[in-house]
Amino acid sequence: MEYLTTHDIAWINTVVTGEMQPFNYIALESAMAGQYRYGNSQEVLAQAATFLRRLLFSPPFAKGNRRTALIATLTFLNRNGYRTAVSDEELVRILRDLERGVIDAHQAIEQMVVPAETQIQEDLRIFVQHQCLQHTKALQLALPGD
Repeated sequence: MEYLTTHDIAWINTVVTGEMQPFNYIALESAMAGQYRYGNSQEVLAQAATFLRRLLFSPPFAKGNRRTALIATLTFLNRNGYRTAVSDEELVRILRDLERGVIDAHQAIEQMVVPAETQIQEDLRIFVQHQCLQHTKALQLALPGD
């Protein structure tokens, strides 16, 4: 499995907001740790749900938490055998439903992705930049209130 570090997540936030944001290191560490499971750490969807939930509901950054949560979670999933299965509009609707309590994080993840045929091995920084370009519309739609 591939995991994002606290530095990776902070860098993603800088990419999506356009500048380095002040952050709460404890909240950032907690979000990062959401990618892991005790014992058998191979439950990608469950781990992604915890990661997403922590980034959204214990926001570590001054700005850009929703957009960071989107790109970081998709990056974690895409690098661990899943691909995005819905449009950018649907991605943002799913995030907003999660924020409003209409769905839980597990349901959000299940709606967002499907298993991929291949696993991505591209350099993380190049891959994140590709994700941001691929999901430009979602990043724009997620901006209000972020």
